Amino acid sequence: MADYQAWYTSDTFPSWQIPLNAGGAPDNLTGVTISNFTMIFRTLNNVDTTGTGTFTVMSTYPAVVLYKPSVADVAAAFTGNIIIKALYPPSNSTADLVVFDGIPFNITAV
Repeated sequence: MADYQAWYTSDTFPSWQIPLNAGGAPDNLTGVTISNFTMIFRTLNNVDTTGTGTFTVMSTYPAVVLYKPSVADVAAAFTGNIIIKALYPPSNSTADLVVFDGIPFNITAV
């Protein structure tokens, strides 16, 4: 799982396994389009950077996704939280925006 992995700058393998919880309960990805997911890197100073990696579904329920970080995602050291935002049916727009519980995460300089 993402919160227990040691991660270093420039490492793009393996993908991060991330359980999705909203309000502390597992979510269900049935009918959800994975391309509507966005990774947010939020620093301890509440500065957000949008990730440029890719998501895949590992499990529909309980919801678990894999995030393959891009080179840009892991180019610099980071301390903060990773947050996933997703557009859900029926509108697949910000009217149905889901923001999952943040996960503390660090990327350590090599």
